[in-house]
Amino acid sequence: AGILFAAIYSVGVFELGREIGQVESSDFFHRQLRSLRELQDCGGHAKKIFGHVHMAKTAGTSINGIAANKFERVCGHKGYSYDAYKDNVHAANIAQHGGIPIPQGRSRVMEPTMEDIGFDDCDWVSNEIRYNWWITKFGDDKFHHTPLEMHVPCRDPIDHLMSQCNYAEPSGKFVKQDLDCDAATDEEYFASVRKCFVYVNERYNHDLEKHFDVKCYDFKNQFGGYLDYLSEKLEDRRYETEEYVRRETNDPRDKESECIWKRPDLLEKTRNYLINNVDYYGFCDKCLGTENEIGNSEAAVVAKRGNSVSA
Repeated sequence: AGILFAAIYSVGVFELGREIGQVESSDFFHRQLRSLRELQDCGGHAKKIFGHVHMAKTAGTSINGIAANKFERVCGHKGYSYDAYKDNVHAANIAQHGGIPIPQGRSRVMEPTMEDIGFDDCDWVSNEIRYNWWITKFGDDKFHHTPLEMHVPCRDPIDHLMSQCNYAEPSGKFVKQDLDCDAATDEEYFASVRKCFVYVNERYNHDLEKHFDVKCYDFKNQFGGYLDYLSEKLEDRRYETEEYVRRETNDPRDKESECIWKRPDLLEKTRNYLINNVDYYGFCDKCLGTENEIGNSEAAVVAKRGNSVSA
């Protein structure tokens, strides 16, 4: 039955493409075939679940919101497909009246609510949570015997660190921090580095690689290559809002006041410290520029040749 369906569907796609003059467009035709291969055996669902590790200050709120507006069966702490359209209209209305949309209401689905809803109808899951939640819930294909492919956003270590230093919560749990660039010892300096961390050790750990196929994507390429990748794996929504309205989570940074950029010695020392002492940064340093980087076809080609691409 599956083979018959595939044949009928393929003919249908060809005929539709010929009618609208798009058979010559390989992008159109081959995207339909890719979608068919991904979805035909699962009643519209992808053959695997995709898990997005929302690392703080990697634009996870935006990528979750955009994905929920573009694709079906997106389930995230910062938005679900089923009500994303109306939620985005609400955010647009706030912006049009001079307000600043922030993650709240349906743009911020709390963990107990996510658990009540369940993940049984989800193809792409995004969560801001301790790394072991993923292992307990989805590890080793335990969730309905379905594999989960994990996606980790990777941002330049120094730039990411400084974005965390700039983060503050109204509750006071996190306050803005300044690096101690004039510290008397390395330990004093690195202590100021660690004070900036926003759950960076809690959300990613190398243990995830023991239970999942873990892939990375470049923070700078997520609204291009990463979304293109998802468009080949996930089903498009019936209706999509014209433009996703960004929800603000950080005050603008004053890069001129960040002392580290004036200290080449600290830039190198800090980068090495992060990569060698924090699992997340070590993983990204290892993954970017390899065939496990999503959305970087050049890196994949070079990696297959046994070479390396600079991150």
